[in-house]
Amino acid sequence: MLPSRYIRPTFSTFDDFLADFFDVPVKRTSGIKTPKHDVIENDKEFVVEMALAGVKKEDVSIDVEKDVLTIKAERKEVKDLNYNRKETYFGKFERMFVLPEDVDKDNIDASLSDGILKVIVPKLVGDIKVGKKAIEIK
Repeated sequence: MLPSRYIRPTFSTFDDFLADFFDVPVKRTSGIKTPKHDVIENDKEFVVEMALAGVKKEDVSIDVEKDVLTIKAERKEVKDLNYNRKETYFGKFERMFVLPEDVDKDNIDASLSDGILKVIVPKLVGDIKVGKKAIEIK
């Protein structure tokens, strides 16, 4: 188990737990597969990078409330195309991450470029603040 100072994903299903921690292939019968993500830490911040190929900026929302960072997005299917084969996932997803206490929730920044969502969570210098805030994606 990771110490509480790390950003930890929450799991919506047991399948997500198996897939993420044990690299077990999971058969999904419906819905969108949760995009893969990386969490990087340096001296100043945590960076969450999530692969969102084909997702537009206006179809992503990021919120932080108390100690939970929530990323919601939707990849919309183009209905007029005649697919010969279709392996990509379409639909809505939501991914939540438990934040450590030592982060500055008021200064979280996000950008979406080349299909990668990058959420920068700076480490806290000073008092801890609690509240809810929507994060603007640049």
